Amino acid sequence: MSAKNVQDEKQSRRRRRNEPEVDPEDEDELVEERGLTERKGRATPSRRGQTEVTKSGNFITRPFHSFMTYLANVRSELQKVTWPTREQTLDLTRIVLITVIASAMVLGVISLIFSELFRVGLDTPIIMVALIVAVSLIAIYYIRSGSRRTTY
Repeated sequence: MSAKNVQDEKQSRRRRRNEPEVDPEDEDELVEERGLTERKGRATPSRRGQTEVTKSGNFITRPFHSFMTYLANVRSELQKVTWPTREQTLDLTRIVLITVIASAMVLGVISLIFSELFRVGLDTPIIMVALIVAVSLIAIYYIRSGSRRTTY
């Protein structure tokens, strides 16, 4: 595609559906009719990176003004929050406490099992070596079977 075709295609995409095709000679009349100005011939710069910073007050009062603005924004955001009811709060608290207690018990049992295994393994080293070999073989089997099943 030539540059002219690309430009024509872009312009045709930009046209509105209901806007009629305009000849270049009639374009000036259309501009005057709709009250539009002529085209600039360049793209308008984006406003995304531009931020307006208004500094009010002097260097002593500016931090206090900024802090007060921050507090006002926090207050307005907190007014938008939908707070849970008392029953919802109690239910969620119960769920959290039950979950914490259950996970503490499970981790305690796991810790007890491993402590006993290491105590027995240190007393008789052959059991510790057999346990390490068994865990290594299981890990190797699990890793190899997992790599066969996954397809990318």
